Amino acid sequence: MALATVYVIITISFLFVHYMPGDPLIHLIGQEDYYYLLDASPETLDAIANRYGLNESLWAQYTNYLHSVITLDFGTSFTNHRPVLENVLSASRWTLALSLPTLILASLIGGACGLLAGWKPGGVFDKASTPVILVLNTIPSNCIALILLVVMAYRLRVLPINGMVSPGLEGSAWFASVAWHMVLPLAVLVLGRSASNYMLMKGAASQVRHEEYTLTATSKGLAPRHILFRHVARGAMLPYLTSICLQMGGLLSGSMIVEVVFGWKGMGKLLYDAVQSRDFPTAQLCFLVSAVLVVAVMLLADVLNLVFDPRLREAAGRD
Repeated sequence: MALATVYVIITISFLFVHYMPGDPLIHLIGQEDYYYLLDASPETLDAIANRYGLNESLWAQYTNYLHSVITLDFGTSFTNHRPVLENVLSASRWTLALSLPTLILASLIGGACGLLAGWKPGGVFDKASTPVILVLNTIPSNCIALILLVVMAYRLRVLPINGMVSPGLEGSAWFASVAWHMVLPLAVLVLGRSASNYMLMKGAASQVRHEEYTLTATSKGLAPRHILFRHVARGAMLPYLTSICLQMGGLLSGSMIVEVVFGWKGMGKLLYDAVQSRDFPTAQLCFLVSAVLVVAVMLLADVLNLVFDPRLREAAGRD
């Protein structure tokens, strides 16, 4: 099923990319040169289109693309004329540097706060935190990014406006500059993910605290801390882990809006630029990487659910 899903996504993304409006030759050679050659030497345009396979039928381009997926030969980018795989691997490093801290921090902060709020709904912590989380959860990430950019970069000028590193640095100074440029995009991603994780964990914990095994543990006189971490947290972890795995696929494939706003040259920014410039090979590989990652983490979520829930293992054994 996972392989079939990836195949369907590959096909759909191929059609979406090729039916985008605009001629990729314009972005490939420039608008001025395109219209000059169109009038003075149309055979040159045909030669360029043939070189990149743009004159072939849609079916021929589709079969060529499937062959490139199997052989991992994704051709050359229309924009910088470098191998597409090299561009994607280079961008994925920067996305990974931004995504892993986001995933870890948002999972811990949102999960811990949501667990405490769901353990005692209507309590002091729940009343104080839930309204703030609801506001953060309803504001789009691009709005949060622009607000932080205006306040922290333009007004206070305590953080860089965009980019990933200051020029001319090496060694420890280079790493420090990357970390400093990462503060704003990381803060935006962590705020958004933590808010959604909080709501999910709060709902799961509120439901688990009424389960029979939790009530039994309470009737035995076990300490509240023991019940919270050994029973409620473990029972609420199943839907939470599934959500975290799905977030992992989305983060690793690129947080487009945040990367575009802050000029972070990761997968999201690469995909955005590829769509803007009609760079078919780059856009197709970005879609492919996203699809494979999402399907892979969904499989990981199923495996983790089997590990944490003995009821699912028993059902799988009977099947």
